[in-house]
Amino acid sequence: MKKILLIASILILGLKSFSQESLANVDILIEDLLKKTQVAGISISVSKQGNLIYSQGFGFSDVKNKTEMAPTSRIRTASLAKVITATALGKLATDGKLDFDTPLKEYITFLKEPYASLTTRQIAGHTAGVQHRPASKKTKNKHFVEVKETLSFFEGTTLLFEPGTDYKYSSLGYNLLSILIEEVSGKRYTDFMKEDIFVPLGMTQTMPDNASVFTENDAKLYYLQGGKLKQEKKIEDGSYKLAGAGFRSTSVDMVKMMNAYSNGFISKEVVKDMFKSNRLLNGEVTNVGIGWRMNKDINNISTIEHAGNWQGARTVIIYYPDSELSISVMINTKCTLFIEESTQIIAQYFLNKDQKQEDIGTFSKTLKIINNRSGGSIENYTGKLEFIDTKKGALHIETDRSWLKQNNVYPLPSKNNFTLSTSYGLLYLRMNLNPKLEGELFQYQVLSDTYHMNQKPMLYIKEK
Repeated sequence: MKKILLIASILILGLKSFSQESLANVDILIEDLLKKTQVAGISISVSKQGNLIYSQGFGFSDVKNKTEMAPTSRIRTASLAKVITATALGKLATDGKLDFDTPLKEYITFLKEPYASLTTRQIAGHTAGVQHRPASKKTKNKHFVEVKETLSFFEGTTLLFEPGTDYKYSSLGYNLLSILIEEVSGKRYTDFMKEDIFVPLGMTQTMPDNASVFTENDAKLYYLQGGKLKQEKKIEDGSYKLAGAGFRSTSVDMVKMMNAYSNGFISKEVVKDMFKSNRLLNGEVTNVGIGWRMNKDINNISTIEHAGNWQGARTVIIYYPDSELSISVMINTKCTLFIEESTQIIAQYFLNKDQKQEDIGTFSKTLKIINNRSGGSIENYTGKLEFIDTKKGALHIETDRSWLKQNNVYPLPSKNNFTLSTSYGLLYLRMNLNPKLEGELFQYQVLSDTYHMNQKPMLYIKEK
């Protein structure tokens, strides 16, 4: 109860700059997202300039017992663990103990080639050529007490390519970084994370995942199969990939972590270096720095982010450096969800508090819709857009693609910007309502151009 009261008091201070109507619109949108995606629960927290300004839970952390999701409910981080580990690397660099471009062998004297010559930057940025996962699936059933035990995964293996010549996402590489942290700090990885990262940053609910221990504060794990929500029965042990995917945390703790990048915990120079894209030997940029990914939102505003997807979890943390806005969404369900797009959409309510959508009114308009398929083919549909009030509309499309047939449309707090709430998450819908309705629907999860509005829209929408 004390914890809830403390969060409530912090929120009261932070919410003064946001209207109750705007926050209510966020609640409505996320409730729709919960219903449409059919996930068990959603935890979301937002902070700005170090202040918690929004923190809510939706749905359930435990469906059977009707335990409501809270922003303080612990959920598996999945790959958000990588940026948790990256934060530790940034702290060590700030303290002058670690250089991102020094070969690991200078710190880990017992590490063998070819891994000894790799650098922190290459491993954290996934250009080292380390395989993604251990070769043996038996690792998922074993609990590793010490991170050094996982060095056995590297025995008899080699790199996938010459470091710096390609990009290959690797969770296994972060095992090497956890050992690096131990050797540089002189502490066990888990002790350093708790004493030097979690405690100073106030991340009181963040800890290593333990498949055999679940408290009332730990959300149950779920997955979607054939459109039905099911609970995980056999829990995978994540200790084999602790630094890359194996923590539990809360959306509140994740936005607290982001304070490290603006309050001096990590120096400005190191932050700048961490948020700088790696470049391959051929000059190609990867849009990935020290763990963090570079992206841009619907208004071409730069973001720093990372997402996660693992058994019983879909997660993301997004940071807007220019406004010091952080937003974390954690879902206790493994699912196919455009979580980066969805979270950027939600962020618009907190970035554009002084802007207002034009008066939409009520209307019903028949549409001609063009679908640009990924293979280059085009499909033509008819449809209808209806707004029965100014806060919510519905887009109906005559198509055999069930997820596009009927979805709610919500105006965002800036002119001509809307979102379509689908079973795969929130998508950006840019529409000009006058003199005749014209619009474009974007889906931009995996594209090389970080400003995704430069890409061809998924749908073109025109009033007949």
